[in-house]
Amino acid sequence: MKKQSGATMIEVLVTILILAVGLLGLSSTQMMSLKNGNNSHHRYLAALASQEMAERMRANPDGVSLGSYDDKEVDGSEAAQDCSTGCTSRQLAAMDLYDWGQVIETNLPSGNGKIVRNGDIVTFTVSWEEQHTGEDRATTDGGLDDSSFELVVEL
Repeated sequence: MKKQSGATMIEVLVTILILAVGLLGLSSTQMMSLKNGNNSHHRYLAALASQEMAERMRANPDGVSLGSYDDKEVDGSEAAQDCSTGCTSRQLAAMDLYDWGQVIETNLPSGNGKIVRNGDIVTFTVSWEEQHTGEDRATTDGGLDDSSFELVVEL
């Protein structure tokens, strides 16, 4: 009886098949990781923009008391203000809203922001579209989901 030496063609094919399935799983994991990292970055930017707007409102108490920030929505289409020679509190509020809209529109896909004030309590809501991570999550067919971030502060 002769001893077998080397690998048979079937053993090589089974090894290649197992390796291919493992690499496909690894690529799927990598794609999901990239999507989640991107979505996390968008959530961070929304939180940062909301906190920045809260600080701008704290810096302009006259604009807040005049209602210049009340029930405002921004999407990046707001008019710019020229405050090179000084601003009234209303103009400063309009400039703040313009800047906030630019930050949201530039950093978040289909982004928009909303401010709702109820006395000293102010709610900032930032909405945008993010990559879908549910069904078909590791493919380009995953689509987009509506996402939002809400920050409630007391001025």
